Amino acid sequence: MGRPIEFDQQKVIDDIVKLFWERGYEATSMKNISDATGLQPGSLYAAFGSKRSLFLTAIDTYFEESIESLKAVLEGDGSPLQRVRELFMYIVGDSCHKDSHGCMLVNALLETPADDEELRSRIAKMFRQLERAIKKVLIEAAASGELDPEKDPAIQAKLLINNIYGLRVYGKLQPKASDMKKMVEDLMASLKLS
Repeated sequence: MGRPIEFDQQKVIDDIVKLFWERGYEATSMKNISDATGLQPGSLYAAFGSKRSLFLTAIDTYFEESIESLKAVLEGDGSPLQRVRELFMYIVGDSCHKDSHGCMLVNALLETPADDEELRSRIAKMFRQLERAIKKVLIEAAASGELDPEKDPAIQAKLLINNIYGLRVYGKLQPKASDMKKMVEDLMASLKLS
């Protein structure tokens, strides 16, 4: 009986995230994954399970890394609405980067069949985490008088998440960063007390 193959699991997961992010689920074969990781399919199946399991691991890993960066922006310096603005500018910068593959979660949603409830509910749960973080900052903005008192922080957080989806999808068209920044400024103006 042969010895199990040893490998750096985090590096393999990072390689798999990169591959699925660049190519998507359908266009990525087990051969592509094997080539990218240097592992034989049997070793990949033994360590991670099916291609779908690998994809779900990639989605989870991508989200965990992304949410930390996004929360750091929301918890940074500045007034509450300035921090929300910075979050959107971060997304614009990421979307307009010449080597950007877009948001892996939005890409997965666009590629996923409507009846794949498991993946859709998994990604929806992830976006709800970001929505809660945004809502918390909007509650701060309401308490400080920065948010228009007629704006419900919970509803505005949902609106902002919707705009994040929209910017990520729009970003795939490779628009001018200046246009996207103007959209963000108009969005932020809609939240402020007139």
